[in-house]
Amino acid sequence: MIVLDNREGEPDLTGAQAIFEGYFDPETGDRRRPGAGLPRLKVGNHRIWGFECWWRADPAGTGLTPEDHAELEAAKKLLRGLIREARRPPAFARRPSAT
Repeated sequence: MIVLDNREGEPDLTGAQAIFEGYFDPETGDRRRPGAGLPRLKVGNHRIWGFECWWRADPAGTGLTPEDHAELEAAKKLLRGLIREARRPPAFARRPSAT
């Protein structure tokens, strides 16, 4: 299940059911062993690489619980703050005064 879709400009697939396809090489698309490739998920006609979303196994197919929604909103708030902070211009470091 997709917990949070991080892709910009794409349809938001948060909460969608996904199928884990395995681990793949991001450059060639060749299948890899766990730990030697990136996880890839299939959501409808979309294929999403593991670094583009937060996901978790949902064998019962229950979807997002109320606790998941609360944690998701807290994580999104934190992520927005980190992105906003990263976009700020860096503060200029002062040169030490001559002694």
